[in-house]
Amino acid sequence: MTRTRLNLLFASLAAAALACAGGAAGPAGPARPAGSPAAGKPAAGAKPSATAPATAAAPSGAAAPAVAPVAAGSELPPRAQRLFAEAVQAEQDLRKQRLPVDWPLLERRWRAVLEAAEVPEARYNLGVALEAQGRIEEARAEYERARTERPALRQAAVNLGVLREKAGDPAGAQAIYAAVVRDFPEDARARERLAALYLAAGQLDEAWRLAREALLRDPRSVAANKVLIRVAAERNQLDLAKLIALRTMKLDPADPELPWLAGELEARAGDEAAAEAQLKKALALDPHLQAARYALLRSALAHGRWAAAAEQAKALLDDQPRDASVELVRGVALRHTERPDEALAAYARAEELSGDKLAEVHLARGILLMRARSQCEPALEEFRKYAQAAGPVAATESPVLRLQRECEAILDENRKAQEAARALQQPADGKGKAVAPKPEETPTAPAVAPAVEGQGGATPTPPPIEVQ
Repeated sequence: MTRTRLNLLFASLAAAALACAGGAAGPAGPARPAGSPAAGKPAAGAKPSATAPATAAAPSGAAAPAVAPVAAGSELPPRAQRLFAEAVQAEQDLRKQRLPVDWPLLERRWRAVLEAAEVPEARYNLGVALEAQGRIEEARAEYERARTERPALRQAAVNLGVLREKAGDPAGAQAIYAAVVRDFPEDARARERLAALYLAAGQLDEAWRLAREALLRDPRSVAANKVLIRVAAERNQLDLAKLIALRTMKLDPADPELPWLAGELEARAGDEAAAEAQLKKALALDPHLQAARYALLRSALAHGRWAAAAEQAKALLDDQPRDASVELVRGVALRHTERPDEALAAYARAEELSGDKLAEVHLARGILLMRARSQCEPALEEFRKYAQAAGPVAATESPVLRLQRECEAILDENRKAQEAARALQQPADGKGKAVAPKPEETPTAPAVAPAVEGQGGATPTPPPIEVQ
């Protein structure tokens, strides 16, 4: 497969990765219950335990949580307050140790709080834990109930909007965020999400405005800065985008998406070494960040670094083993590293995973059979299947027609060579025509001794003599 065709194939893969990394949002994080200690302002008779809670970012990535305001005059039973503080502390301890968040453990913690007392913030935090485990409908129910019990708990409304986004309903999410912005003018996170939606819709001016408004309310908003980075990049203001990225990485050095974005900017600026360094930094922070692996794979393909391409493709398949396109690209890289048998196996898997709907599999297999195996007849059959699956327009824009002509010419030359070889093996009559040998030139059959009387058996018949 030509490099141009590979780049075209991978453009769609990279676009999907960018969309996932750019628009994802997770739940806002744990809210402090009404009546629990506020930052620097402990409740009466309580120890100042939970100040600002840790960020409860779901695996999809979330902005810093907004802390629910303390409702005036509300109090919690001592046991519920103690359990709430322990739940917040458990998450903070995990994050301080840079351990993966144990969402089932936190779910049990928040359920224990709710058994002690009905606390809307605990119900919201339970929704965060459920959403992080992929239990979306249960999370939605907890957010709705928390929002009903405490309308001022705007984080619940924002997370309901995030769930609408994930369900493919940006219009519904936009309506929720707009209501939060209207009802809570100082809310930053709803503006972050609105800015991301406008960015996805290509409305760069609105996205920039809302991200700036979010930063006025929360100067440490990483999500708003990411929107600014992408808007600047879309406007081809690469220096400004890199400056914002550098500043944002200082706000959150542990966010793997930031060095990935910086790597994409360096690649657009033409500095491949700097781009690769940033992408590897992103993978060091999150080995499963597929967007960074797609970028490294795309770079390896563009520069013909086939061993590196095979390595990155394998890493992607370790996370998503049913990705037919990546399996195909891995096969191409294996062929270029002189591993044709493994490449054929990868093509077979790609064909199976795609339900034989990935036309490029036939093109890649045909090229391998033609180049590495010198098997033009099966290669021509693969080229025919590719042209049939890709359609006439796609086929004419690919190298398949040239490869078919080349293969047919090779077969024609092979036929001519075989005919010439057979002609050379036959005697000629002086006029260039092969002749049969004359009767007197026919070799005499070897003499066979007659059977000896008494030993039985007849004289064996000599084998027929073939005329050469």
